[in-house]
Amino acid sequence: MYSNIILQRQWSKFASLCRYSSVVEGQRVPQTTSGDGISPPPRIPRGPTDILQALAATVGPDPTAAHYKYHDDPYLIPLSNYRKRAYALSAEAGRKAAAWIRDQHSDLFATRQWDPPGKMTTPYFNADPRIEAFSPKPIYTDESKVTEEDLRYTIRNALLEDSVKVFQLLGGSEAVSELKLDFLQLLCFCNEKELDSTEWLEERWFSANARERQAATWRLGGLADKIFTSMEPKSPEAYCAIIQGMAKYYQAERAHMLYQEALEKGIPLSTDVFNSLLSCIGFLKEGAALRMDALKDLLRQMAEQGISPNQQTLSSCLRSISAWGAGKALQHLALQVIAEFHKLDIQPGLSAYYYLLCLFCKERGPRTDILSLILNDLEKRESLDAKEATDTNFFITAMGVCNDHLQDINMAERVHALLMKGDNYKLVGDAYKESIYYRHFVTVACRHAPFERTTALLDTLVPNVYVPEPSVMEEIIKTLEVGGAGGRLAGVWSQLVVFGLAKRAKLVERLLDAMANCYHYQEDEVKAQMRAAAADVVKFGKLAEEQREGKEMRSPVQKLSATALSNIIEMCSDVPDKSDPMWDVVLDTLDGLRREEAAGVPARPEIFTETAKKAAAVGKPAVSAMAVTYLAECGFEEAASASVEALAVMLNRPQEDVLQLLQNSEGLAALHPSAAIAAEAYHLAKTGTPMRERDAATSSSSSSSSSDSSDSSSDDE
Repeated sequence: MYSNIILQRQWSKFASLCRYSSVVEGQRVPQTTSGDGISPPPRIPRGPTDILQALAATVGPDPTAAHYKYHDDPYLIPLSNYRKRAYALSAEAGRKAAAWIRDQHSDLFATRQWDPPGKMTTPYFNADPRIEAFSPKPIYTDESKVTEEDLRYTIRNALLEDSVKVFQLLGGSEAVSELKLDFLQLLCFCNEKELDSTEWLEERWFSANARERQAATWRLGGLADKIFTSMEPKSPEAYCAIIQGMAKYYQAERAHMLYQEALEKGIPLSTDVFNSLLSCIGFLKEGAALRMDALKDLLRQMAEQGISPNQQTLSSCLRSISAWGAGKALQHLALQVIAEFHKLDIQPGLSAYYYLLCLFCKERGPRTDILSLILNDLEKRESLDAKEATDTNFFITAMGVCNDHLQDINMAERVHALLMKGDNYKLVGDAYKESIYYRHFVTVACRHAPFERTTALLDTLVPNVYVPEPSVMEEIIKTLEVGGAGGRLAGVWSQLVVFGLAKRAKLVERLLDAMANCYHYQEDEVKAQMRAAAADVVKFGKLAEEQREGKEMRSPVQKLSATALSNIIEMCSDVPDKSDPMWDVVLDTLDGLRREEAAGVPARPEIFTETAKKAAAVGKPAVSAMAVTYLAECGFEEAASASVEALAVMLNRPQEDVLQLLQNSEGLAALHPSAAIAAEAYHLAKTGTPMRERDAATSSSSSSSSSDSSDSSSDDE
């Protein structure tokens, strides 16, 4: 009886031990029924950030939040492209300064100076455990004593200049044997030029992204060629390295010669070698037909040697085909290549689809629905992984196709939904590509999407995710004008100020024109907002002019056109109250027009006629007189009738009586000064000369005639 109890207890302990071992090893083992009934699940390996990613997945991304590299403070978040660039580069400049101090004063980070009385120097590491990336780099000079271990360190960390220096200190090709292949591979990868540091990410993101220069830049007769020549016997790895390096830097003829030499010697080559040769095969032949034949021959040779292609092989083929131009023959060849690779169960990657879009979707070519087929394939995949550097070109190109080629908002939304799916947003590229992507997205939405969807998109993206460029801002203004969104148009002015675009005169003129076109059918509250925005435009212009006069600005201030200022006058004069400060804005704007502070003449002179009548009606005769005077000075036909109508309101008389009064110059002397100015504007519009000058000329002529008559009478006597 007791023995049975002991055996059950031992069996229970043994079952618990088995469960524990299954948890530790992460494997499920057969579980035996235990007394406690607990069977823990197998162990799942976790990464250091898996818990944080799980928590972030429950919340979801916040498109209105600033980028993580900016301070999450409303007063510190940059809201213009210039400030974003300056903020990111300044933060990176601080890191570069710290790296400079680390490299120039490495002794401060490698040794510790003890205080007196001992005052001794001991080795010191600035971190525990030691972080190799933060440690000072070794400095090699002509007097340095180096070993092959130093060469291995420089090659492993891709320090090209230091590798060359250590290689020369070791005695060159004759002394180095074991690491010669590794050094050759580094030289072929870099083309004997120091690589751009991957540490300074922002500097590369905000730099001017120029197109890749497709020209032969391989250094013939350089150190790589010398090392390859000195290697005997030449291993397959050496041939692969030198051929890929020459093909990467478009020394296609020399790479093809070495490829033929390797074939004759029976040296096996890798798939990457064929991929590099396929990508530059267009440099060997002239004309699309010869290039197509050369591509097929190289693929045939690849099959004969039993080399298995991969996804990069397909991308290399499509890259070459897309660079040869356009046409039905090239498009048919591209589809044929994709079909052959599909038989090998090789799916096209994002780079392959990028080259396919470049081949089929030309801006001025016929419309094709190939993007829909591409999206059908990509939407079925659980995740999109970046395998090539050109994978980040797919989404920006696809959105450009939706905007320029297809002009389809539904297709653009499908592309954006695919980008926001899972972890695909990492494929949007750097800051430059991200900006171009959203430029295409917002533009196609403004042109082809319903108004409600466009405004919802703008509220989501602007300004934290995307700051519109001037051309995109003009599209937004046009969309809001068509939709009659006066309140949003008034808010656009504040966005122009925040985005640093308020000094662009053409953009401000376009905004004022849109506000004036949809002003009259807005509600009173919205009209007040639009008038406030128009008045702020005038104040901003004055402030900019004061800064220019105080030499605080380097570039001259662009003046608004007279049409833009007339739009400001039209909106700000729509107030019934005499004491409203908007009349001061109207007076200042009219004064600026008379002092020729604007370019051109107004496109709608009837605005000044209505302004003169409104100003006279509310008791602002000075504004009314200045408006009609400006019309007369510019020579508009409406000046005379506007002067009569303004005087009729000022004097509270019919227009017929005003016309009779204007014919009698003696009766005008008793008028109010503002009414006298309006009367003078009438005479200026009718005769082309001011009334005072005409009266002076008339009096001088009459006095001269009287003096002549007196002289003649005296002579008669």
